[in-house]
Amino acid sequence: MTRDEAQPSRDRHFRRLSQASPLLADLSQADVLLMIPEENEFRVVSHVRPMNARTVYPIDQAGGSFPMRNRPLATRAFNNGEIVDGGIWLERRSRWIRTLAVPINIDGEIVGVLAREFSPSIEVMPGDLELLSFATFRRFAAMIAAGSYPFRVETRRHDHPPRVGDGILLFDRAGRLEYASPNALTVLRQVGEIHVNMGQRFGDMDIDAPGFRQAYANGLEYTDEIDLGSGVLSTLCIPLLTRDVVTGAIVLVRNITELRQRDRLLMTKDATIAEIHHRVKNSLQTASSLLQLQSRRVDSEDARAALAESARRIRSIGIVHELLSHRTDDEVQFGEILSTLTTMIRDSLVDPVHPVRFEINADSAILPSKLTTPLALVASELVQNVIDHSNGTMVEVTMRVDPDAVVLHVSDDGIGFPDDFNIEDSASLGLVIVRSMVESELSGSMVIGSNERLGGSQVSVRVPLFDETRRRMESLRGTMTM
Repeated sequence: MTRDEAQPSRDRHFRRLSQASPLLADLSQADVLLMIPEENEFRVVSHVRPMNARTVYPIDQAGGSFPMRNRPLATRAFNNGEIVDGGIWLERRSRWIRTLAVPINIDGEIVGVLAREFSPSIEVMPGDLELLSFATFRRFAAMIAAGSYPFRVETRRHDHPPRVGDGILLFDRAGRLEYASPNALTVLRQVGEIHVNMGQRFGDMDIDAPGFRQAYANGLEYTDEIDLGSGVLSTLCIPLLTRDVVTGAIVLVRNITELRQRDRLLMTKDATIAEIHHRVKNSLQTASSLLQLQSRRVDSEDARAALAESARRIRSIGIVHELLSHRTDDEVQFGEILSTLTTMIRDSLVDPVHPVRFEINADSAILPSKLTTPLALVASELVQNVIDHSNGTMVEVTMRVDPDAVVLHVSDDGIGFPDDFNIEDSASLGLVIVRSMVESELSGSMVIGSNERLGGSQVSVRVPLFDETRRRMESLRGTMTM
């Protein structure tokens, strides 16, 4: 296998090792750094601090580098493929740090070094938990040096994985309990009044955890979420290997009863919000239908047209609530709304004899709901205005999100606005509504002009994003990418 062919495998290995680093940092109660050699330096690709001990490095070291001459233990581990334990002197901090350098083995080739580093203190005497945790870390270190950890096959990961501080159970090669941390005993008592004895098997604790059995059978880590009636237990079972043979397992446990109760409350709240949107949509449809019925009973063409426009505006708002009623949150991608709005306008206003082509170009952004409804109405009014007055064959709607504003353009290839056009003298109620909503409700601005590329008119709307709105959009973007 060439170097280029091996690179994706190495990237996956480092990614999985980086994902496992929080566990390793907590077990060793020290900083864990993943380093790869580059000429005469080690480049740090990952740095994880422990949750249960002080860090050696207040500043994140990821992306930085160390000269190899300043990391002799890591250099020996990389060159010899052996775990090296010792201490190094940090000139900049004027103190010793204890280091365990572990060669990272991928398919028989040493490609980097995992360094466990901490500042020793004679004032702190380790207890049973600390000694057992570090002994377990040494077993993981041996697996990393042998190339058997992290595991080559990824299993399903839990959305609330337990960490070392939540609780540790250590089992031997036969699946019998060797050690249970005080926090683990507390967690088991909280979720189901479970009392454990040394030498007991996991299945004998009245905990049905198929992941525990699979970890021993397949040599892979597994997660379980177990509903014990009085509580919900999250478990992460990681087998410990020696020469690819399972010689024990570490099980992390966490009480997630409160988290699941909150999830159920949120689901109830989401269902309630969706039902409200659905009922609002139905009410708006009823109001639109009543206006349409009323329009059939009036003789004046102007009155009939005004009622029809009012009904369409109500339907535009109803479309937003229709989309929101099918979501579990209160947000929706604005491009989806634009597509639905233009379809509605095309079906109701465009003459099949003179078809109009719509082109929608929208950033894949989720806007807060307080912007969605007024912007949807603005877009609907502008598109209808184009259909009514431009006599063109194409309408282009674009929406982009800048760092400080949302910008909406509606352009066409029609006759355009007259040179002496003045919105104050215009008979178009739609443009007046748009300007009023943009300026008063959205604190934005509207510019009317021409589109040189299409040769027709263009109306541009710019809505500023204030700090609160930006933060909300950032949180929504983060939620969508998790």
